[in-house]
Amino acid sequence: MNARILIVDDTPLTRETLRLVLEADGYEVDAVSDGPMALELLRSSPYQLLITDHRMPEMCGIELLGCVRSEKIPCGVIVLTGHGDPQLALECMKAGADDFVAKPCDPSRLALLVHRTLEQRKLIDELEHLRNQLRVDYRFHSILSKSPKMKRIFDLIKNVGPLGSTVLIWGETGTGKELIAQAIHASDTRRDGAFVALNCAALNDSLLESELFGHERGAFTGADRRKKGRFEMADGGTLFLDEIGEISQAMQAKLLRVLQSGTFERVGGTETLSVDVRIVAASNKRLEVEVKAGRFRSDLFYRLAVVRIDVPPLRERVEDIPLLALHFLEKFKGKSTPPVTEIDTGAMQALLEHTWPGHVRELENAIKAAVAMADGTVIHRDALPATVAPRKGRGNGSSSTNLIDIEITLPELTAQLVSQVERDYFTRLLVQYKGNVARCAQHSGLSRRSVTQKLQKYELDRTRFKDKDGSSGDWAVVLD
Repeated sequence: MNARILIVDDTPLTRETLRLVLEADGYEVDAVSDGPMALELLRSSPYQLLITDHRMPEMCGIELLGCVRSEKIPCGVIVLTGHGDPQLALECMKAGADDFVAKPCDPSRLALLVHRTLEQRKLIDELEHLRNQLRVDYRFHSILSKSPKMKRIFDLIKNVGPLGSTVLIWGETGTGKELIAQAIHASDTRRDGAFVALNCAALNDSLLESELFGHERGAFTGADRRKKGRFEMADGGTLFLDEIGEISQAMQAKLLRVLQSGTFERVGGTETLSVDVRIVAASNKRLEVEVKAGRFRSDLFYRLAVVRIDVPPLRERVEDIPLLALHFLEKFKGKSTPPVTEIDTGAMQALLEHTWPGHVRELENAIKAAVAMADGTVIHRDALPATVAPRKGRGNGSSSTNLIDIEITLPELTAQLVSQVERDYFTRLLVQYKGNVARCAQHSGLSRRSVTQKLQKYELDRTRFKDKDGSSGDWAVVLD
């Protein structure tokens, strides 16, 4: 449906001229001569955009704008100002105008402003809708999405969840594979059993075998007591094996035996144990490629891949970015004083334009950092990490070529780029370690004194990154 625009101007010639220009662009246009009449129409009928003159009898444009914003009438506003009056233009923007244009209006400039304001309004309306529906329409267990690709995965989980089939999940790191596994467990008839997770890539063979199967006392140095393995812990429930593609051929053979027989022995033991466990495995590698390369057993692959789920990367479900950004904002808003409650359209546009190589996890960390860096209650574009929202004035692309300003000397350019990278780097470290300077120093390879000097240089207050209770441990990672 074409956008509806309301024009308010006490000069008949201006009203009709604007009407003709906008109707020629396909908009549905109404025009009135004063503010009270316009306000009555706005209250009774939906308009996407209001274009109002500033100087009018009874109610000026600023007063009309104030009423629109105070009554939360959902429409964009462009104010027509006198030519060459920058102070008035500033007053309009402070009052909540989306833009302004000097009279007499240049038709091409007006068309550009109208299009831009309507696009911004569309985004604002979408964000408000998402905020209202966040916990109603788009939640599947602990996963948020409105993407058709994810909806198909949700439907698949509903179908295979109760069957107890082994499931193999593929997805790039950070896409939320563990959340998918948890949703499968929650959809299973054994949902009352334990959900046990193990990252296979984090352990060598001997430790992995002990973690999976358990061990008896005296099985190896330091084994001073019997220990249950993850298979026993998950008996009657689900065992999630993350990064299954990283295990050795020897461990693949041992795991295959358990999948075939449902039995195993603890390390150093002789008693054969039997368990009823659903296996959900995940990998960021394509295991069929690993099979062809001889690095992964084909018989184990087919045992694991009874049901296969491919989790799409965030760049392939852009419609989820505003939804997830608002979710993370809700999660972290209380970590700042005053609480950060909004993401403006400029910041949201930057989030939509980013390619997200780190997927959902990167988006979560970007919102964490932005909440910590926000000046006030709104996240603006410059509060986002520079890797997500390149600073204006250095090009809009993400490549290093677009960041180069050849109007300054090479030493000046180098210093600027180094400062930009260092500030972003230490902001991320402060977010990750909740303002703990010692842990930032350990991570960066610098001395504590050097890190403190960097924070002073870039005016980064470490106390802004701590939890409300003043603690400065690690952030909890909730996704994949």
